[in-house]
Amino acid sequence: MTISAGPRFTWKSTKATAPYFGVDAAQALASGLPSYNARGGAHSVGFGSQVSYRINPQWEVHAYVEYEKLLGDAADSPLVKLRGSSNQTTVGLGASYSFDFRIR
Repeated sequence: MTISAGPRFTWKSTKATAPYFGVDAAQALASGLPSYNARGGAHSVGFGSQVSYRINPQWEVHAYVEYEKLLGDAADSPLVKLRGSSNQTTVGLGASYSFDFRIR
């Protein structure tokens, strides 16, 4: 079993931030939200942890939880301020299968 945890910090470009947090004129008209030009920069801070368990040499299962606080233009977006929250939590479960192969 492996247990890991630690702080998180993300910095994103305008190309990564604008599509998810920006509101263009057409979207503003359709949604009633104000137009917003989201730019890149410090995106979030948070904390995450994961537990992994190797069942056998091929199979591993894992679970994780992560909290992040949006910052900067992401947090200031009307999508977040008016319709969401700057506090974000993600929970996940997964399984991995490993196999050997040879390349000749």
